[in-house]
Amino acid sequence: MKDVLVRKLKMYRNVNTVLTARKQVWESFVPFATTADKLDDLSKKIDDKIISLNGSKSLSKEKEQAGLAMRNAAIIICGAGGAYASVQNDEGLKEKFNYSKSSLRIGNEIEIYNRCLSIGKAAEPILDNLIAFNMPANQVVLLNAAAATYNALLSAPRSSIKGDKSINEEMEMLYHDCDVLLNDQLDKLMLTFQSSQPDFCTEYNNAREIGGWRKGKKVEEVVS
Repeated sequence: MKDVLVRKLKMYRNVNTVLTARKQVWESFVPFATTADKLDDLSKKIDDKIISLNGSKSLSKEKEQAGLAMRNAAIIICGAGGAYASVQNDEGLKEKFNYSKSSLRIGNEIEIYNRCLSIGKAAEPILDNLIAFNMPANQVVLLNAAAATYNALLSAPRSSIKGDKSINEEMEMLYHDCDVLLNDQLDKLMLTFQSSQPDFCTEYNNAREIGGWRKGKKVEEVVS
């Protein structure tokens, strides 16, 4: 989330805090109350969107970890299988295990998944021989389990990317709508409290400034 949006959201929250604390001042002022309630509602919707985005990021992280576990399981088989093939002077078999950590990652997600599966399949007929080359007896089982976990996560992040784009677009509109409420309505309505509620005006101005939102900008106070 961009710093400017983080500061904006902090400002929205602080304005809402001030408005809630001073509700008795404005709750009978219908235009003000309507606008204040809209700002509070929009801010909560932004919070909900952020939670959704964080959820999809967590899913992507889970997929990344599953892919790493799959490749780590595969590289152990490559080590034992490559050494065994070399001893047997079997170039065809050697090629099936001829991968480094970096080469296992080449290609798209499906290609990486299929590559790791092929390594396990190549090892299955010679398991007993590979165990003698310091490969754990259940290594192919571990690889297949890791691959299954990774495969189950492959489609989810792709759908999440579409969802993230939609959420970000919706958030842009929510930020825009909040700015309109503040700049074009609440800021102006606050002018009516200048004489009758100066403390309220000061608190509102401070909330609009908080978080460095206007840092470095020559902007007059909302209520002077």
